[in-house]
Amino acid sequence: MRYDTAVGFSSKPFPAVRAAAIAFVIFLGGCAMFGEIHAIQEVDNWARNNEPRAESGKMKWSEFYAQYLERVSATPVISQGPVVERLGIMITASLFYEQGRLDKAAFDSVQRIVRTYQTIDDAAANTLARNALVRALEQRAAGPLSGATPR
Repeated sequence: MRYDTAVGFSSKPFPAVRAAAIAFVIFLGGCAMFGEIHAIQEVDNWARNNEPRAESGKMKWSEFYAQYLERVSATPVISQGPVVERLGIMITASLFYEQGRLDKAAFDSVQRIVRTYQTIDDAAANTLARNALVRALEQRAAGPLSGATPR
């Protein structure tokens, strides 16, 4: 007779210990996910609170997007690459706008594309925004800038 069956012990770990270990791993994963969601929400709240300042001219758009990028980069999240890329595009567009290299309509177009498509697909939003920025710069190079009023 084997020892583990004679005494009532099994060579397999206790089911309760295994269940507790699985629950602990799930709990740790949940805590990490909650922390990530909270950090993202803080960045989103900052952007929501400060975008009106940029729209009103109290803050330069390039400053808004640079601070936004700084906050996103400091936030420990799993997938922030597309967001960082999008903010880089917007920093470039806002600097060109502030330098008078883009008019308001072109800047608004790039911004509108990003706002419209970012919730659907970040990569597509970035491609469309980048293409709009390039087209606007090409149009600027081809003809005079009409009604540019940089902030």
